[in-house]
Amino acid sequence: MSYQELFPIPVEWLEDADRSMAETVSAWGEQEVKARRLEHKEDYDALLLPAMKKLFLDIGLQTLLLPEERGGGGMNSPEAATTATAVLENVGAADTGIGFVFANSLALQYALAIAEKRSDEALGSAAGVFTGDDVSLVSLVLPGYGTDTGDKPRYYGLDFPATARKADGGWVVTGGPARPQCCGASAAAFAVVCDLGEGVPGVLLVPGDAKGVQRGPAFKKTGLAASANADVTFDGVEVPSSALVLEGMTALRGMLSWYYMACAAVCAGSLQSVHEILQEWGDTRVIKGKGQIFKENPLVASLMGEIGGKMGTSRLLTYNLARMLSKPDVYGNAGGGNLHVTAISAFKQVGRLAMEAMDNTMELMASAGYATEWNLERYWRDVKTVETYVVPETVAETCMARQYFNLKQL
Repeated sequence: MSYQELFPIPVEWLEDADRSMAETVSAWGEQEVKARRLEHKEDYDALLLPAMKKLFLDIGLQTLLLPEERGGGGMNSPEAATTATAVLENVGAADTGIGFVFANSLALQYALAIAEKRSDEALGSAAGVFTGDDVSLVSLVLPGYGTDTGDKPRYYGLDFPATARKADGGWVVTGGPARPQCCGASAAAFAVVCDLGEGVPGVLLVPGDAKGVQRGPAFKKTGLAASANADVTFDGVEVPSSALVLEGMTALRGMLSWYYMACAAVCAGSLQSVHEILQEWGDTRVIKGKGQIFKENPLVASLMGEIGGKMGTSRLLTYNLARMLSKPDVYGNAGGGNLHVTAISAFKQVGRLAMEAMDNTMELMASAGYATEWNLERYWRDVKTVETYVVPETVAETCMARQYFNLKQL
């Protein structure tokens, strides 16, 4: 029985090409990641980088949303939201960290090739970042918590990671140290959210090797092995005018809506593998002294049913969000207040459901849930990192309250 039959979504939302690509990525995950993980565990050079090369370059995800005339996959329309979700779900099932890295790339690709007020100049300038012969990792650098209590502009209570001022022929970016969403130590380029003046946000694409980009040491972390992260400082980095990818609050929120969709798909996809792990565990364990298959015990069955319900619900939420983002003529701009908050809500709910399902699975598997050979602990810590890191909890809750209950002061 396929995962679609177990946890169905409205199949009419997916074209034959979407299903074909999802199957290709699923096969990639089985052959290039899962089959080799026992031997290489989380070795970046031996396992993760070779797998990313096949995924990003051979299968073409590195340029998925770029137009064909720019060397891309030609899926440069909003309808690609459901395609991207089907793809990311299968990437997340193979490795949450690779999925998270690709979610960052996808958000920037959306901003360059699909966003309502996209810049052809920025697309032309940035295309080379994606169309080379090597894996090109990109990372979003988003507003975050700070210590400043002055009157400087903020993004929904968060500090801008950098400011940008106009200079001859371009911009000068200054800020940091800031923590990128991923790959701070290895990214080829950073999509930096900047204060363009008077609190107007913009996204500037800053090459990783630009003069004035300073990277701190890669820090130790417990998960997301595909992302070698580090703090980054922008010390008067000069970039051309074409580096301005997006400008304005609505445009920025649109990019973030797609980012939240992508991260939700990664979390929902990770649950595919959790389901496989629990299925095998339940089929092969016998309750001592009773000769009863583990999953046939009423108490175990009750908890497994609850886990399955959370898996199915997370998938439905993710695809419904993707469907809404794929139809701006019906649901409005991805950066509109209502749809953006829907994206925040869907991501937070999917992340929470994923963690609850994994917590429950850990309970059932007891000490085996923490054993590395079962891989459950790896999915748990990776999804937990994504769930807590992508959008701060209090900021998400305040944004939702502002939209749903018409807050005036926050």
